[in-house]
Amino acid sequence: MKACNLFLLAGLATLATSCGQDAASKKLADDTEARVVASIKQVLVQGPAQGDFTSQVHTWYQSEVPNIIKLDPSAAAVYENHATILKEVATNETKLASDPILTPEQGQGVRATYQKLVDESTTNVQQLTNLASSKTTMSEAEQRQFVAGLATKENHQLQLVQYFSKRTAATIDQKTRQKKSREYNQKVWGHE
Repeated sequence: MKACNLFLLAGLATLATSCGQDAASKKLADDTEARVVASIKQVLVQGPAQGDFTSQVHTWYQSEVPNIIKLDPSAAAVYENHATILKEVATNETKLASDPILTPEQGQGVRATYQKLVDESTTNVQQLTNLASSKTTMSEAEQRQFVAGLATKENHQLQLVQYFSKRTAATIDQKTRQKKSREYNQKVWGHE
């Protein structure tokens, strides 16, 4: 639980410190922060102390779900991976989407893809929350399989987010190198 807390706080701190200096970067950072906060609010139970992550993680550990399922490492992995996804998005989305090599449409596509990936991750966490907040007819074995399946899906989701970040960064780097090469050829040889 504490690792999840650290991931979330580190993600929000990174988001706050990674904001650009110009107005466009500030707006993108604010939009990203709003999305991250909205995603967290979907997962967390709203309580009086909004800043205390561990007291609000959600109803999972306070639910009537059997302890063997609540304390399964797969359940914690779902939350930890979700926090890591939020941190990854907060760290990379603004930087990648606002790169000057991208057209505004391409930047919007990057933001839309990140939003879709965060929404899918939030759905996985919400399914775990739904298990805790509803009376289920599943046996303990079925509940453990369900939680393990969610953990696997959330781990895959984290891998997708990391892959998308790396692929987008590599594409931007390639486009930047191609642009510099064209500029150099134009300057030295008079043509591309």
